[in-house]
Amino acid sequence: MFNQTLLSRIQSPSPYLWQKIATALCFFCLGFGTAAWAPLIPYAQQRLLLNHADFGLLLLCAGIGSMLAMPLAGRLANALGCRAVLAVILSALMFILPALAYSPNHIMMAVSLFLFGASAGALGVTVNMQAAQIEKKLGKSLMSGFHGVCSLGGLAGVLGMTMLMGFGLAPLSGAIIVSGILLLIALIAVPFSLGAESKTVTDEALSPEQPVKKAAPTLAILGIGLICFVAFLSEGAAMDWSGIYLSTEFSLPAAQTGLAYSFFAGLMVLGRFSGHLIVNQLGEKNTILLSALLATTGLLTVVFAPVWQVVLVGYAILGLGSANIVPLMFSRAGRQKTLASHVALSYVSVFAYTGSLIGPALVGFGSEMIGLSLVFSVIAIGLLGITILNHLTAEPREVHQGGDAVAPLQNETPA
Repeated sequence: MFNQTLLSRIQSPSPYLWQKIATALCFFCLGFGTAAWAPLIPYAQQRLLLNHADFGLLLLCAGIGSMLAMPLAGRLANALGCRAVLAVILSALMFILPALAYSPNHIMMAVSLFLFGASAGALGVTVNMQAAQIEKKLGKSLMSGFHGVCSLGGLAGVLGMTMLMGFGLAPLSGAIIVSGILLLIALIAVPFSLGAESKTVTDEALSPEQPVKKAAPTLAILGIGLICFVAFLSEGAAMDWSGIYLSTEFSLPAAQTGLAYSFFAGLMVLGRFSGHLIVNQLGEKNTILLSALLATTGLLTVVFAPVWQVVLVGYAILGLGSANIVPLMFSRAGRQKTLASHVALSYVSVFAYTGSLIGPALVGFGSEMIGLSLVFSVIAIGLLGITILNHLTAEPREVHQGGDAVAPLQNETPA
């Protein structure tokens, strides 16, 4: 029976099968390429002899590059198709990673980080647009799975780079190996991506159930955006500052500092792939509440950890808690009826990526003034505040029906 089913699927593949595979591979590249930078961060700070504030200023270059590139990438993908844009972005990323590992001075590092942020932001926008278009064509939700693949790529990137550093390879050699892997994946994924003939979700006609009443963000959208900002801020702080935290607070060798983000990413992968099961049991609102409490507990564990092994446990709890907050918030924003779905999600995306890319720079400035531990404590308070914003932005049926609110989550598609 199993062999007959497998044979029938091979002979009659599901619609857009190869496009789904290509999209998943592009999400993997997004996580893999960006997370591979995390183990290189302590090396870069030590090589350039920078304090936390100055290094945070350098990281700000990545945020600026991303914020400038995201709107442009969306317009280009809409006009030229996702395939052409993905080909350019992935090609650029292969050269930027070795540049990050090699940059011998502040100016070259700033330029490399700007281009890295621009590539990462443009890649994130383009693959999400492609995923939304495939979801629309198939009429079912695929976004959570795609984001789970992204987290899996992040885990593979940070673990792979950490292992290469542990084997004694130079950062540049490790970055070249990662670029080679990206090249192999891109050669498979790009040809099957959506071309110019497939218009992206930005051209989607509004349904009668979703009229545009306002162009400005509503209070609910602002609240959802703030939740995503805090969630992405904690994720960005984990990627960019967890290694430095282990190095400065516990004097861990640079080759081992990638372990913190590895634990974070590993539990995030587990949380995202099991997210739909959790939501089915608890409901969306309760899942976000539990996730925020877990994330807060994890970050406070990091702050008060007496030994570095406990720090790893804290980052694991933080990853598990952070896993489903953003995907569920994007779903909630896509279901609201006041704004067009793509307009609402564009507002939320600005908040989210601002937290991810500019947030780490703010962590650097704050740590120079009050220390990393206190900055992490402030972020933990923000994570706790998600519990309040979750209640304020929940739909009325979520509040009264609890787990019954899962049904629209599974059927509606975030862009």
